[in-house]
Amino acid sequence: MKLITALFLTLSFTLSALAQTMPKDADPKLWDKALKIHRNAIIVDGHNDITGPMVDSDFNLGDSSVGKVQLGGDPMHTDLDRLKKSGITGEFMSIYVSGTTLKTGGSMRRAMDLIDATNREAERHNDLVTCTSANEIRQAKKRKQICLLMGIEGGYAIENSLYALRNFYRLGVRYMTLTHNVAHDWADAHRDIKHNGLTAFGKEVVREMNRLGMFIDISHVSEKVMMDVLDITKAPLMASHSGVRGVNDHTRNVSDAVLKRLPQNGGVIMVVFYPSFLDERTNREENERAARLKPQVDALRERFKDDQAGFVKAENELMAANPIYIADYKRIVDHIDHIKKVAGIDHAGLGSDYDGVPFLPTPMQGTEDLALVTYEMLRRGYSETDIRKVLGENLLRAMAQMEKVAGNRQISGQGSLKKLK
Repeated sequence: MKLITALFLTLSFTLSALAQTMPKDADPKLWDKALKIHRNAIIVDGHNDITGPMVDSDFNLGDSSVGKVQLGGDPMHTDLDRLKKSGITGEFMSIYVSGTTLKTGGSMRRAMDLIDATNREAERHNDLVTCTSANEIRQAKKRKQICLLMGIEGGYAIENSLYALRNFYRLGVRYMTLTHNVAHDWADAHRDIKHNGLTAFGKEVVREMNRLGMFIDISHVSEKVMMDVLDITKAPLMASHSGVRGVNDHTRNVSDAVLKRLPQNGGVIMVVFYPSFLDERTNREENERAARLKPQVDALRERFKDDQAGFVKAENELMAANPIYIADYKRIVDHIDHIKKVAGIDHAGLGSDYDGVPFLPTPMQGTEDLALVTYEMLRRGYSETDIRKVLGENLLRAMAQMEKVAGNRQISGQGSLKKLK
């Protein structure tokens, strides 16, 4: 998903102080009320991949990302100005480690580079601050700062070492997605099954994360892994960027069987913004287009093998000439509706996957458009209390509970010494 080609959308919306211009079909009074709720709420986004360009292209969040693309061609969604317009208080910066590192090596080094880049941006800009707890997020809201939190995406990063896991915690990591799209030595991915869930060592990883005070993130893992985590964990889990299968039956999404267990666990499903995870038609048309255009893309790749920028430009033009249906922002709230129906409103959150997807729901262009989700919840009759829960309070409650489970412990002195044989 990280390198899927970009589809550029021509949009005519202008930006206000908080978000894009009111949608044409919106009720002006309701829009103003939504903006007020949005402005006052603590908003926590579960997943943002802007860290990749921060390392690979030395991108400075103080620079504009509007209209720019990443090295692989995907559009950029995040910069400091756009974050301010978004209303976000807490942004989980993705420490993304690809499953290809199982063959190439270097997973831990990649994670360390991304952590350093996150700290660099917080040190560069007074509006940003690194945070590691629910209370620090609340304090940042009072100071009108934006918290940069960190979550590892891909358990490959710890290289089968609980010692490394503990050191990542010390560096500020507060969740770990157990896999990305590739299964490894102790956990299965959603489309790569090797162990029928968690191995004995994988279960020890979950227990150690509980002890430390680190969210177990079930995005990307198989359903059996999700169930294994629910059987073991004493703290709330999270899905940092997933949809629900009750709306779109995709392997990246969470089933009703998992949702029904959340009230007892206290976990939160952070709804992803990627239209192919949100909507069956978008997913089908995107896959069909990819298959249909593969020979042409392969030819372009050969033609521009020594010119990455030329390849990106040509590929983007090809995709633009072959448009697909893209679900709109209302589809995000369809997934929230389903979580509310099956698990309850206390278990829904937002996990955009900004800068990790090739396109956003129409007419979204970047972080600045987040208020559209607040407006749609309000339009559907959600109370202000429930809206604030989805925007951030549910995650803060789960995080505080996770911290309570960890309690006052020694990070290493009481740590597990089990190793993978």
